[in-house]
Amino acid sequence: MNRRKAISNIVTISIGAMVLPSCAQKDEAGLVKLKNISITGNEEKMLSQLSDAILPLKKLKEYPDNKPWEFALMMVDDCYEPEDQQKFISGLKAFDQLAKKKYGSSFTNCTAQQKLEWMNAIEKKNDIPDDVQYFYRTTKRHTIQAFTSSREYMTNVMKYKMVPGSNFKGCVSVVSIKN
Repeated sequence: MNRRKAISNIVTISIGAMVLPSCAQKDEAGLVKLKNISITGNEEKMLSQLSDAILPLKKLKEYPDNKPWEFALMMVDDCYEPEDQQKFISGLKAFDQLAKKKYGSSFTNCTAQQKLEWMNAIEKKNDIPDDVQYFYRTTKRHTIQAFTSSREYMTNVMKYKMVPGSNFKGCVSVVSIKN
């Protein structure tokens, strides 16, 4: 009986020793599955907040499923050359490091006003490294592209018609004009 209890305790302690370190990790892998680049969960969260600061879609109830940061990551992962992918990733890391240097905390912990100031400084190119500008411009371009190519935007804002020329009137005669 004592031997069974001892074995049970050893098994419980060894399982706990394996599980405990994984519970203490803060920076999990990103949720978006990428083939060529890899980012952490915190970097994905920062990209999400940057996209929301560029184009605040969460405030609009018509666009609940629009996740432009996922679109931006997929575009960079699938369509960019490896050099550009590395430039994007290094710009992402430098973007957060410069925000920490300027505001004393990462971009995700900054206030909305600080995020706006930081984005304006990048827009004005005030002593901003090239890789940070590249990261910001790429993220901004793909955030806007994700929004303007969404179904809700195309049907509600642009009044997209599935069939062009759907205002055809068969009873109107076509007249040829001769010079």
